[in-house]
Amino acid sequence: MINCKRSQTCLSIVAITLLLIFQQFASKVGNLIASCFNYKAIDEYNIFAYISVHHIVQMLIALLAIIKLNKKYKIDFGFSMGNKKLGMKYLLIFTVAVLIFTIISYGIRYFSNQIIHYDYPLNAKNVIGTLGFQLLLSGTSEEVLFRALPIGVLTFWIGSNKERKFTKLNISREVIIAAVLFAIAHIRWTINPFSIDMNYLQLIYCYVLGIVDGKVYQESNSVLYPIIMHGISNVIMVGLGYIFSIISV
Repeated sequence: MINCKRSQTCLSIVAITLLLIFQQFASKVGNLIASCFNYKAIDEYNIFAYISVHHIVQMLIALLAIIKLNKKYKIDFGFSMGNKKLGMKYLLIFTVAVLIFTIISYGIRYFSNQIIHYDYPLNAKNVIGTLGFQLLLSGTSEEVLFRALPIGVLTFWIGSNKERKFTKLNISREVIIAAVLFAIAHIRWTINPFSIDMNYLQLIYCYVLGIVDGKVYQESNSVLYPIIMHGISNVIMVGLGYIFSIISV
């Protein structure tokens, strides 16, 4: 029994380590390829074009891994409608909650004169470009790489249907691990020169979002709802930021 538990722990550590390395690899390759292009003609302030290419590349890398894993191990990564009724229920609740929270947050900042000021003009191109990225690419790319891939792999490798639920909120170990990996992905680091930069509030937000999206993904058995949720939450936060910034002028 002890050896079995040790073996399971070792498998878990190996799986988590490989996932972390792969996610970092996909992100770094995305940065490398995105840096090969000049975006001045379409994005002079470098606020949406570069990051769009980065997210497309890392998503394609993740999809390639998913296709190979599905072909070899028949892992279900949730690329279907899944439980539509449950997925739509979570989507509606999440959207309303994010909208209320964001309005309250920006309202407090507005009346305390702490509105965000942007380093670029809020013209049609910049607004459409940034909101387009948030809606179409941010959630799509990140939910594939940081939700479907790790939870699918971890459920297959170390999980079981009888032991999926880990907390009273029905949040499994796989969801918690994936959320931690998602937060880690938002730590900025370089090797030469070596540096680490992190925003603790952002890390907490990413972890919480990872838990919510992961729970919805696992219970609806579909990555589509987390993708939509992720995109909507980003559009609400960025879009309302723009609105409050404009009305505060």
